[in-house]
Amino acid sequence: MSLPDPSRQLLPERRRQRLPGFLYSRPFRRVFAGWWIAAAASMSSFAAVSFFNPVLGALTPELQAEYGWSTASIALTMVIGGIGGGVLATFVGPIADRHGPRMLLFVSVGLVAGVMAALGFIDSLWQFLLLWGVGRGITVAVIDIAVVVVIANWFIQRRGSAMGLTMIGTRSGMMIFPLVITAGFWLGGLREAFLLMALLIVVVGLVPPLIMRRRPEDVGLRPDGLRRSGRRMDADSAPAAADDPDWTVREAIRTRAFWLLLFGTTMLMVVGGSVNFTFVSHMTQNGIDADTARSALALWAGMGIIGGVFGGELRQRMAVRYALPLVICVTASAVVWFILTDTVWMAFVFAVWHGLSFGAQLPLNRISFPDYFGRYSVGRIRSVTAPPQLILNAFGPFVSGLVIDNRGSYDLIYIVFVGLLLCAAFSVLLARRPDPPARMV
Repeated sequence: MSLPDPSRQLLPERRRQRLPGFLYSRPFRRVFAGWWIAAAASMSSFAAVSFFNPVLGALTPELQAEYGWSTASIALTMVIGGIGGGVLATFVGPIADRHGPRMLLFVSVGLVAGVMAALGFIDSLWQFLLLWGVGRGITVAVIDIAVVVVIANWFIQRRGSAMGLTMIGTRSGMMIFPLVITAGFWLGGLREAFLLMALLIVVVGLVPPLIMRRRPEDVGLRPDGLRRSGRRMDADSAPAAADDPDWTVREAIRTRAFWLLLFGTTMLMVVGGSVNFTFVSHMTQNGIDADTARSALALWAGMGIIGGVFGGELRQRMAVRYALPLVICVTASAVVWFILTDTVWMAFVFAVWHGLSFGAQLPLNRISFPDYFGRYSVGRIRSVTAPPQLILNAFGPFVSGLVIDNRGSYDLIYIVFVGLLLCAAFSVLLARRPDPPARMV
């Protein structure tokens, strides 16, 4: 069996990079540099949450009260962001593969903070749609892809654990941003909420990406921190192809597993985005006050931290093909409970139940394609899978908004979501990992 082309793993000697100096100091060098990079990716993921559906859902009641906008009108911004993000993703993936995530994340986090601050000064719907759509597009197309690429490249055997670490940032953001929104409302209103979130994005997410490097081989290390001989890594010390398959985009899309995974993970994004967006609105519609609903949302996100770590560790013990369908089925059962939720205690039970299962689902979803098709083209593969995922993820909340505006209830759409989740679980279960490409045999 031949090894992957070394040019896809190593930078030329004259372009070799160094890690930031502090990572060579005694307290830091005892830990594999990939874990510090994963921690930085976690902080970038935290910043990206500012334009995720739960945050928009937490803002929706106040936007409706102040401006009189319908749920569907507010959700339309997700469509704009999803379409824009889908187009942007086709360019971001190859750039992340070739040049790494460092500047992509640094510039993107800065732009996201600026857009969030600008939202504090809007006075019409078109301004909100434009700005939130831009912020949403950047977070889902640039930050999310860059994080997946860097984790996939620095880890193989411990990829699940590393992705679980990034989920701490994601779920912490989902827990903290709704509380920041509430604090902003107490201080004065929507403007204060947007400005506080912009400040938090800068403080947490702007600087950490600067420590990132494209791949461990670029700084003379190996994935997972495996020992090496000599100062630099050469082609003979590359990971075995059986552990890290080397698929091109064209080879991957010709496999049955690619399309089964794409369908399953896309359905997860459709349902997840819609349920997260309607979290607060569904509870307030059922008689639970908005502050309590946002508190339940914060608990849901906190449970997601535990779930995210659990999902990453579950991958270490079970193939994604089996782990992800298992978690999806638990998530589907939580959505059934959500349909019936009309009291405070039921809301907090749902927050724990769905928070744990949805949190576990996220890292498994993110590492599914790298686990099947390897790390060398993960950005390019994401540039193919992300557009349909992001566009359909955006239309889910919009359709949900139309349903609630016309029927006055979310029950019907949630029943459909349960069916989609079960279809997604079955699709992933059928996705047998393909044999390596013929050129590698």
